[in-house]
Amino acid sequence: MKNIDLKKTLSFGFEQTFTIENWWDDEGFTATSDTPLKREKMLMLAETISKNLKGRYIESLDIWDHMQYETFDEKDQASFVVTMDPGSIEVKTPPVLIEDIKNMAEILMLSAKEANLVPYRNWWYGIQGGTEGGCHVNFGGLTKETNPLRQEPELVVKYAAFIHNRPFLHYPFMGVDIGPGGNAMRMDEKEDFPKVKNAFKTFSPKENSVQEVYKHFEKTNLISNKSSFPSLYKFTEELSLIEDRAHESMRTSDDFYLIADLKLKILEYLQTQTSVEELAEFGENLHKDYLSSFSLWSEFQNWANLFGLNPVPYQVFFDRQFPTLWKGTSPPQKFSLKEGRRVRVITDIKKRGDTVISKTIDPTYKRFELEYYNESDQFDFIIEVSGVEYQSVLLKNQGHLGFGPMGQAFYKLIDIHYNKEQPKMIIKLIDKNINKVVEEATFDINNMMWD
Repeated sequence: MKNIDLKKTLSFGFEQTFTIENWWDDEGFTATSDTPLKREKMLMLAETISKNLKGRYIESLDIWDHMQYETFDEKDQASFVVTMDPGSIEVKTPPVLIEDIKNMAEILMLSAKEANLVPYRNWWYGIQGGTEGGCHVNFGGLTKETNPLRQEPELVVKYAAFIHNRPFLHYPFMGVDIGPGGNAMRMDEKEDFPKVKNAFKTFSPKENSVQEVYKHFEKTNLISNKSSFPSLYKFTEELSLIEDRAHESMRTSDDFYLIADLKLKILEYLQTQTSVEELAEFGENLHKDYLSSFSLWSEFQNWANLFGLNPVPYQVFFDRQFPTLWKGTSPPQKFSLKEGRRVRVITDIKKRGDTVISKTIDPTYKRFELEYYNESDQFDFIIEVSGVEYQSVLLKNQGHLGFGPMGQAFYKLIDIHYNKEQPKMIIKLIDKNINKVVEEATFDINNMMWD
């Protein structure tokens, strides 16, 4: 085994997306690729990046013949590329080593701020959500000759299996496009999972070339369907990249570093492993009780502590993925409600060639997480709402440090296909010991706020 020093050889390139603070003021900005305002903001971003790099920029065309801007640093080396995306403005960062990520990201985020662009979408109910743009992470090498994945190609197979077997490394870090048909699907959310399992089972992590690894998995959905996290679609002779698609958009330079450091540490660990993990099967629970903030955070924290990684800085990704809904006239005081995540119901997909450029989502399918903190389970929830599809039993979690209030947490998950004509969800917190309602609140699913 070669065990190349990944800190000195593994590069990270990000495809980061931005939008405008009041994105609803320009309808086309988040719906189509090319709008006058988007062109104006792209130019402004290219100008601020060039200023902060002490370099220059040029106008060119992307692969779709859309206008883009290429920037160059003070040494006239190619740097950021500003492109247009159907849902946002996308910036392709230059590939950098782990030690240079924060500096690179600080320049980008400062430039975006100066151009009055933000890496999130504001929502009227007090939530800053994902831009729903690309936000892919590519990792490989600064050059073809130094790319460690070319020299240890079995690492990409070990990495894909490792991520698959740990959904807590997947769901909290991706955008909201969850489930089959999404832009960051797991291998078991796509067709032909048995074929994929067999490909992993028959793969031997010995001396392999890039061509041999690619050919072995070419017929599986790791490559045939590039909407993956991870994806080997770009693991070709020319590129040799792993692409983790559709991450939640990064908000700070620390975010960029945390994501890269997580991947680096996983790959360093996998260098010490002689075999590829067998792919696990999670069954229906993958999209039920498992897909909750508490379950995912608990498993992530336990894993990170055993892995020698401080989990606390990563809490921010979980908080964004499962935001607390607090806005309105009379929010509850004794319990809270989070926006949960469930498989999105896609009613239409538009493509440009093989690339998905837009999806129509049915917004009437919702998941919520109800929670309270107490030393015992003396309380429970009674939920009155039209269209309940699934409701979990009262679940318990130890209330891990760094995630929400301290203490013993009790929570319940509820999936709803709600009726827009009957959007009120009445939630009662009852004391089971005395059979009494201790607090009642009404949530309007149409406006996502408390009455």
